[in-house]
Amino acid sequence: MMHGSRVTGDQRILGSGYFSTMTAAKPSAERPVCTVVIDAEEDFDWGTPVQGTSHSTANMANVKTLNTIFDAYGLVPAYLLTYPVLEDREVVRIIRRQIERGSCVIGIQLHPWVTPPFAGPPTARSSFAANLGDDLEERKLVALTEKFAAVFGFAPRVYRAGRYGLSTRTAGLLEKHGFTIDTSVAPRTSFIAEEGPDYTEYDCQPFWFGERRSLLEVPLCRSVVGWAGLAAPALYRRLTGPRLTSLHVPSILTRSRCAERITLSPEGNDIGAMHRLVRGLRHRGQGVLPLSFHSSSLRVGRNPYVQSRADLHAFYDRLSAMLDWLASDIGCQFANIEQIPSFLVPPRPRPT
Repeated sequence: MMHGSRVTGDQRILGSGYFSTMTAAKPSAERPVCTVVIDAEEDFDWGTPVQGTSHSTANMANVKTLNTIFDAYGLVPAYLLTYPVLEDREVVRIIRRQIERGSCVIGIQLHPWVTPPFAGPPTARSSFAANLGDDLEERKLVALTEKFAAVFGFAPRVYRAGRYGLSTRTAGLLEKHGFTIDTSVAPRTSFIAEEGPDYTEYDCQPFWFGERRSLLEVPLCRSVVGWAGLAAPALYRRLTGPRLTSLHVPSILTRSRCAERITLSPEGNDIGAMHRLVRGLRHRGQGVLPLSFHSSSLRVGRNPYVQSRADLHAFYDRLSAMLDWLASDIGCQFANIEQIPSFLVPPRPRPT
């Protein structure tokens, strides 16, 4: 697969692999904006994302506990729903009630291993949409979109590829089927070892894409920051190959804070690290800060991040502390993801 390309200034970049056009999305105001994106999904064995393996949507019943935290900041999260979640009537009832209260917005997340139609042998390789074949990705996207519309009465506009599994076809499919926002890029991350995509050349700056109309990419808020400054991403990439990993070079980079990869998420990231990430991104002029996590973190033992009640309490503590710091120290305003385009300079019209 082709790598991504760096987007700077008002430059349009052609031939960038997963996106045929990319234009930097500039913030329209100095005050940063934070949005929250939640992978609202079935819980499953993350080591075997394979068709036919057992899964449960029980974790989704706990999204109600988030309301107290989010309401304190007037924050409206986005839940990106998978096919099994849409099949759970009780979960749909909970989400519909939150929509009616104005407490959430919703989109979809395509997990190929649990989304019909199914074809071919069940393998972990096919958990990435890029490996589904010429038309199967679109057929699954259409099935998920139609299921969402049948349940909620309107079409989804926000998309995430499960396992961040974009293909070179996905951008065109999203444009074709009416989406406005994608959230599938996992910056500074490679899934090549699992036969998935490579985003090591992408950073987390939002950008516009699309051939005939403009769609917005809001990447996972993950970047490499540190005292190496602008050289940190290149240094991290150069020194984190398989051979150097065995020599513990990546951990040395992180412990020394020379170049550390951090995600704006209460999953697997401590408060201090997230502070360093946000300060680094703000120094670069980034105005959009998406915080994200998985719904399975709301239930003990459903993912690698929350394995005990102590882990669960620590997760909520980090989430609350980070939102408070973003509001009080960074001066963030909070917006749902569908509002993010209004905080950006509009893109230039696409050629007709």
